[in-house]
Amino acid sequence: MIKTLIKLKILKLILIGGVSTAYVFKKYCDQKNEVKSKKEKKLLN
Repeated sequence: MIKTLIKLKILKLILIGGVSTAYVFKKYCDQKNEVKSKKEKKLLN
């Protein structure tokens, strides 16, 4: 019983960690793309 509870808690932590990591990664990529598009706009002008 206790082992299954511990496993569930570990799985929960892994899921939360994975989701937050994906969110941070997406935010970072969006920021990088935004900077890239700003540079391209400057070059076009």
